[in-house]
Amino acid sequence: MRARWGCRTADTRLLALGALAAALAGSATATAAPAGVHFAVKGDWGAGTNAQAAVTRRMCAVNRRAPFAFVLTTGDNFYSPDGVATPGNFSTPEACLLRAGVRWRAAWGNHDLGGDGTATALASPARRYRFAQEPLLVVVLDGNNPADPAQRRFLENSLRASRRPVRIVVFHQPAFTAGLHAPGEQQQLRWVPLLRRYRVSLVLQGHNHAYERIVRDGVTYITTGGGGADLYPCVRPTRGLRRCVMTHHFLDVVAVPGGLRVRAIAADGTTIERLRLPARPVTS
Repeated sequence: MRARWGCRTADTRLLALGALAAALAGSATATAAPAGVHFAVKGDWGAGTNAQAAVTRRMCAVNRRAPFAFVLTTGDNFYSPDGVATPGNFSTPEACLLRAGVRWRAAWGNHDLGGDGTATALASPARRYRFAQEPLLVVVLDGNNPADPAQRRFLENSLRASRRPVRIVVFHQPAFTAGLHAPGEQQQLRWVPLLRRYRVSLVLQGHNHAYERIVRDGVTYITTGGGGADLYPCVRPTRGLRRCVMTHHFLDVVAVPGGLRVRAIAADGTTIERLRLPARPVTS
């Protein structure tokens, strides 16, 4: 059911990045791979459902053609029991990704607080952290505690210190959303002004089990919460809403110095949406 609102080898990896980067630049061919990174994103996924397995199979099909540097999650990585990685919700449905040796980079969702699966199975170093891989900076925040002033300082310091042209911020509970769960007032109060000031290219969110894209003050917010858990409808009128689709999916992302190429892919392989988001360098 879908509800729409209008509105391997190092050589293999390099060749794949070259082709993807050329697509981002509008070129028909690529003779060399520029500095860049190819990765996947999913959220609200570790439910041990047929939908989770279907999304993962589709991710593995993409990974075989163009390997992912990592899989980034927007949280709610393990359900039933909450926060605990089991054969049913992790090692069996994610087997093809695990066999491929794909690295995980995970945010913590509310369902992850009951166990240590995100820390152990996904090797998430902390509730908030950052990592960089040219040309990309990723800042992961703990959406379970957005009022923590230390997180705001961490976000600002991370963004201020970076001159990487592409910056992504990730957290679970959304700042803006059209879904069942309400948008986060503390995220809007404490984090959104920094996302705008430091010209973040993309904000990745979860919590609402759908795909949605919202643009506010030049910043693109994508909710990717369709990784395997039961889906939620799009019910909330939201300023800046460009798309909301109730479907299981993941994101296929390429970052190069000029920006981001994002493709939202449904479990059946259809493309929900393709985006090109330009880099937004900070000049002062």
